[in-house]
Amino acid sequence: QRQPEAAPLSVNEILRWPGMFGEQRVDFAALVPEVLAAAREALAEFTASRAREGEKLANVLRDRVADMRAIVAAVAPRIPQAQAAFTEKLRQRLEEALGAANDERILQEVAVFATRIDVAEELTRLQAHLDTIEKHLRDGGELGKRMEFLIQELHREANTLGSKSASLETSRISVDMKVLIEQMREQIQNIE
Repeated sequence: QRQPEAAPLSVNEILRWPGMFGEQRVDFAALVPEVLAAAREALAEFTASRAREGEKLANVLRDRVADMRAIVAAVAPRIPQAQAAFTEKLRQRLEEALGAANDERILQEVAVFATRIDVAEELTRLQAHLDTIEKHLRDGGELGKRMEFLIQELHREANTLGSKSASLETSRISVDMKVLIEQMREQIQNIE
């Protein structure tokens, strides 16, 4: 009334006046137990959440390991037969191409090639890597780097299996394994 030209006060300006919300001092000592209890609860939930996620990831990895074991189990008995058929086919082609070459030389070439396409060692290493993955999943702990290394080794063996392939079936199996390995790699990116 005394200053009619003055602008009216806003609610925000009034709320900033000292004492509008009562005492401004906070008793931090009284808040410590409540803050610690809330922090413990949040940490417990975070830890439980990580454990649930870790178990789900482990189950996905176990499923992929089981799928790879099934592939290896299905193909392993058929590989010697496929190699024998491929070796015989190669021997016949060499005989046709070389004609009068002696049988000793043809057999040497076939034996060298048969050794190059032998994948028994790769299948054994694949099984060993799968065993190690399952052991690590059972034991728990920090697995990230170990699992990354094992995935890299699985991929190397699957590549070698494909490059030594003596049949279309072995090539297809190599590709199927690589798909499973890549799925495992994606999941392992989430593991510490």
